[in-house]
Order: sequence, then structure tokens, then C-alpha cells
Amino acid sequence: MRLSIVLATLMAAAPALSQELALDFDSFDFDDSAIIIDEFPTSGMEISTAIGLSYAGIGVLDASYAAQINLANEHALGALGFLEWAGNIAMVNDDVFIEMTRVHLQNSAGDFSWKLGKYRIGWGEVEGAPVLDVINSGLSFGGSGLPTDEPPGQWFIGLDYFAKSATISSFVGVAPEVAHIIPTTNSTDIEVGVKASLPTESGSVSLYAAQLVPQSGVVDIGNATSNAMPYTLVGISATRSFGNLLLEIDVAGKFGLQRSTDVELSSHDRVDVALGVEYAATNTMQLSAAVVRQHWLEQAEDYFELGGYLSPQTSANYILGVSEALMDGKLSISANILGTLDNSANVTALSASYAYTDRLEFGASAMWMGADAGTPLETLDGFTQFGITSTFRF
Repeated sequence: MRLSIVLATLMAAAPALSQELALDFDSFDFDDSAIIIDEFPTSGMEISTAIGLSYAGIGVLDASYAAQINLANEHALGALGFLEWAGNIAMVNDDVFIEMTRVHLQNSAGDFSWKLGKYRIGWGEVEGAPVLDVINSGLSFGGSGLPTDEPPGQWFIGLDYFAKSATISSFVGVAPEVAHIIPTTNSTDIEVGVKASLPTESGSVSLYAAQLVPQSGVVDIGNATSNAMPYTLVGISATRSFGNLLLEIDVAGKFGLQRSTDVELSSHDRVDVALGVEYAATNTMQLSAAVVRQHWLEQAEDYFELGGYLSPQTSANYILGVSEALMDGKLSISANILGTLDNSANVTALSASYAYTDRLEFGASAMWMGADAGTPLETLDGFTQFGITSTFRF
């Protein structure tokens, strides 16, 4: 199960993260491990099909179904490099969607490599914590839309330099995507970032600097408009292993984020920190835990989110997870509990997948959510979803 998608649920409960989290309330897919496809040979078309049925809602559960075809391929173009692409054709209930999730040209020369096209860039070491992420998985609720073999990317130009003791990665995002709750004009700003990674004894350290555009627009409460102004990010992440235990930390300063009073938007600075632990209990069982904290550097007056919810100066969330592989890896199960540290919102998620053959796989998932009255997720209190999927790869 992808922890990042489920953790996004609780991140939405923390107003401080609204600028990094894109929300989509059409379909919630919190178990994409059920249809993850193993690697195919490097030549030939990769094809998989998936169908799913889910029951979701609050009180009364409504049924929805989805069917999907995932396609991917790569092409050697000689001196130009390699062209790779992936996409899907999906039917959700009676609607048909076609999406190109990835298409990029890449090549290398000496100590340099470059990539041009639509793909994903993710920063940070603590899984499920969007402290340093450039792109985060969108959150969605209420249907059986199936996840693709990979989440959709955005349009980037990337250049990497491989030095003897470090790797320098840079990118330019030419068309940042922003989710707006209310109609607005999309941002025309670009994103620019650089990351330097250095190996250390039993771990690594990475430094980050970027100009990013918020993943979600910030609503100006007084004027009922949604805005997405660029902000500056400076951060660091590090990992260190101790036997079967891996410690992770992400720290980021974010400067120029917008907040809304009851009359206008203003620019503010924030510090985000995430601490993570992963422990390999056995060869097949892994335990994980993370805590994420966001703190605005000033709170001179009251600030609000859409709906009139008061935005706190400090907010924090947690995630606890366990995963296990059984029957020689054919059966995979996971359980996750997520919540805000003030216990105003929580999610319990269970999932399992079974590889009947090398080509045929079945999955099942369940989720329950709770939220206190007077909090941003109060309308989702009692939300429940059950789903089953099957996938066949050719």
C-alpha cells in the first residue's frame, strides 16, 4: 500500500499543508498495491487490465465500478536517447477517461544526464510526509476509480550531474498544476529546484533549494478567490541505518506562503519537520512510523481556511503502519493508522493483495475515517469504503 496517498487524508486536516496538497473528491484509491505490476522485459508493449468495485459513503454505502487498461512502452532513438511513455484508458461508472501519465525523452553523456517531458519528481526521505515533495499524490474520496501503474506526472526539464562523491539534480517545471476549490485563473509561474545528495556512513544527506508553486490554491476568504503564488523552499533530509532500523528526518523552511485573514491574503513563513522510523522486524515484515509537524513563524492575528475554520499556528500528524508478505510473497497485507496529534481526525486503512498467478492478481481494501465537529474534515466523519480489484497483465 502506498502510505503517501493515505497520509494525504490527514494532511488535509492540517490547514498548514493545504498549499502542498491537491484534493480530488471524485474517487478515493487508497490501495494501489493491489494492482502494482512487476517489471516487464525492456522490449515490447507493457499492458495490464484492471477492474474494481467499491462501496463507499457515510451511513449509506453507494456502489461504483471501474475498468482500466494501462499501457507503457519505451523506444531507443539512437543518439537522441530513450523515449518512454505510459498512459491509461479508464471507465469509471459510465464516464471514460484517457490520460498520458508519463512521456519523456532521456539521455546521458559523461557525468551528466537529462530528461525532458512529463514525469514525476519527489523529494524527501520520510515516506508519506510532503515536507520536501515537489509533487504529491492527490487525495480523492468516494468511488472506485483505479490507480494506474504509476501516478501522473507534470512537465519538467531535468539535469543531473554525477560527481565522485555527490549527485546534483536540478529541474525546471514549465507548467505547474494547481488544484483550485473555486474557479480561478491558473498560475503561469514556473518551478525551479536543485538538490545535492551526499553519501554518509550508513546513510545519506541531501540539501534542497527551490521556487515552488502550491499544489492547491489558497482561498482568500474576504474576496472568495483562490490564489497560487510561488514560494521559496530551503531544506535538508538525512537517513541513518542501525542494523534493521532506519531513521529519517526532513526539515524545510518555506518562505512566502499565503494565509488568509477574514479580509485579505498575506505572505508568511513556516517550518516543516518530519521524523520517520522504518524497522525490518523479519525478512517479510516491516514496521513504520512518522510524525510531521508544521509551525508558522508568526500568528499576530487570526487566519482562516475555506469554510471559516481557524488555522492554528502549529499542527502535527502521525502515521503507524505494518506490512507483511506471506505464502512466499504471493499474499501481501498491510494496516495503517493515521491521525492528527490532537486526535481531531483519524483514518484506519487495511489492504491485501494475492498473486494467483504471475499474471493474475486480486486485491481487497477497507477504510474508516473519523473527524471531530468544527474541524475541516468534519463532513467526512463516518466515511467508510470497501473495495475489491483484480488485475491481469499480458
